Amino acid sequence: MNRWRLVSCATVLGLLQALVAGASTTENQVTIASWNVCNLGANTSVVTRAEVIRNFDIVALQEVKSPEGLGRLLACVETLTGSDWDYVPSLLVGSGKAVEYYAFIYRTDRVAYVSGSSGTYPEALPTDFSREPFYATFRAGEFDFTLITVHITWSAFGSQRTAECRRLRSVWDYVQNLDQAEDDLILLGDFNRDRPTHSAFDQLWQVGLTPLLSASGTRTTFGRTLAGGSWYDNIWIDPTCTTTSELSGQLGAGTPSLNSYGAGCSECLRGVSDHCPVWATFRTDSDDDSSAHAPNPGLLG
Repeated sequence: MNRWRLVSCATVLGLLQALVAGASTTENQVTIASWNVCNLGANTSVVTRAEVIRNFDIVALQEVKSPEGLGRLLACVETLTGSDWDYVPSLLVGSGKAVEYYAFIYRTDRVAYVSGSSGTYPEALPTDFSREPFYATFRAGEFDFTLITVHITWSAFGSQRTAECRRLRSVWDYVQNLDQAEDDLILLGDFNRDRPTHSAFDQLWQVGLTPLLSASGTRTTFGRTLAGGSWYDNIWIDPTCTTTSELSGQLGAGTPSLNSYGAGCSECLRGVSDHCPVWATFRTDSDDDSSAHAPNPGLLG
């Protein structure tokens, strides 16, 4: 997939001091995050967004509105960290006001993209998703993993959001069956349904998936007050396959330098995005893939 040309990062001034500290990633760990960056356009300010992203090793981004904005963001993260970063973008998905790109942005000295592994979920009907999910496979040390990122529709009709969430079972099965030897799938993004116990997620629970953020009172978006926010963002795994030995137990909403699991979003992010990142840290010195999942040809189209 062709990369977009990078442009230089503007001078980094006036950074939020509370966000300067990076994640405590060690040689044998990788921190995976998801963040709705809120309409990242060609002229959007990227400095604070880069300060957030530097806390992680790889981030699934939603609401990227322009290639230029993503290029500026990457260049700014490189300036802040002094390390090389790269990204894997999706094709343009959605229509009308919902049109956007997904992207995985990652630090190349800790994470490697598996060439040719990215793709957009092929919907059975063009109305299945307002923005088709996007996936790609990466490797960090001995740990290889496939990320599936989603941005479920925002509709005044909750039934439409629920319907899209219920179709995620088919997305999971489709990506799983692309490589029967790759068990480490991670579904992450903006689900636009409050609480992982909502009936919209029944299909994910039934197939054995579990959300990493599960503490009562978790908030990942900003309302008029932090307490008025919603729990739209999460990370789902199959605990029988993924992270039986790899999940380190460190995870949360916000940034590792500001928040512990369940603490909710930091007010420092208000005005940058209406969401805060969600994240989890995985071990990279082992990999527990197996051939436990036999392919289902009917799901391969």
